[in-house]
Amino acid sequence: MATLSPAFRADSERIHGEHQSILEELVELDRGLDRMECHAQVLADPVNAEQVRRLTQHLAGELPDHCRREEEKVLDAVSEISTELCDFCRRMREEHQILLAQLEFFRQALDDLSNTGDRHEALQHLKEEGATLTRALRQHILLEEHELSGFL
Repeated sequence: MATLSPAFRADSERIHGEHQSILEELVELDRGLDRMECHAQVLADPVNAEQVRRLTQHLAGELPDHCRREEEKVLDAVSEISTELCDFCRRMREEHQILLAQLEFFRQALDDLSNTGDRHEALQHLKEEGATLTRALRQHILLEEHELSGFL
């Protein structure tokens, strides 16, 4: 079976490693967002705010490439194995688009934090968008890891 070639195995191992790295980054992002509180010191803690911004920029730089690579190298090959896997891979591709949009909403909320007069409201919005993003991305990765466990 072509999908189990050494090249496929190398690609799937890479995707698995990327999943693990993304999950670790999500833990750090959640921690950074949890440390942001609604008071005057929100922006007075530049280390924490910079960590959240850095993690977000890294995720925004890596996630689109990860999704594309996963779709081309793993999902395309796995979808040929069965109708059920084909349906699953289609849903994962659709979720990629949703996740990338959620990441963009979060990035916008992070930008709004610096550009608004109502920092309390902007911070609440940022934390909500961050929680939505990290929860959805974590669930997505865990589902892929579970459903594709024989391939990743």
